[in-house]
Amino acid sequence: MERVAESLGAKVETSHNSLLISIDPTRVKEACSLVSAIPGLYHLTTITAIDLGPAIELRYHFWEGRSFVTVKTELRKEDLTIESASGVVPAATLYEAEIQDLFGVTFKGNPYVGKRLLLPDEYPADAPPPLRVEADPEKIRKLMGLE
Repeated sequence: MERVAESLGAKVETSHNSLLISIDPTRVKEACSLVSAIPGLYHLTTITAIDLGPAIELRYHFWEGRSFVTVKTELRKEDLTIESASGVVPAATLYEAEIQDLFGVTFKGNPYVGKRLLLPDEYPADAPPPLRVEADPEKIRKLMGLE
């Protein structure tokens, strides 16, 4: 697995049962394809997003038994667009759609681009996605006419 990371020019961190691969956003789809092709690491358990303030961190978590491989990247908030991994790891489709709704990341090639999965159609277009640090629940409720 470390050879896979090195071939991608990725930074690797290891612990007793996990491997963290930090990679440029342009190589995430390729990394997910390579990791999911490793015998036993077929299962993408989830993708998590973390708002770091100036950036959104994405973590693609692969699991097998007691071993974990995570592919990590960061997107600057000025450009929250990344290639979808759904074409190479179909399980990514809904996870990416959730992150699109809740954090505002666009996954090029995901069938849900431009569609809502979790947010209501009435969610204000000018409001930040609800899980971003700059989102103000009070203001969003007012914009939606809930208060």
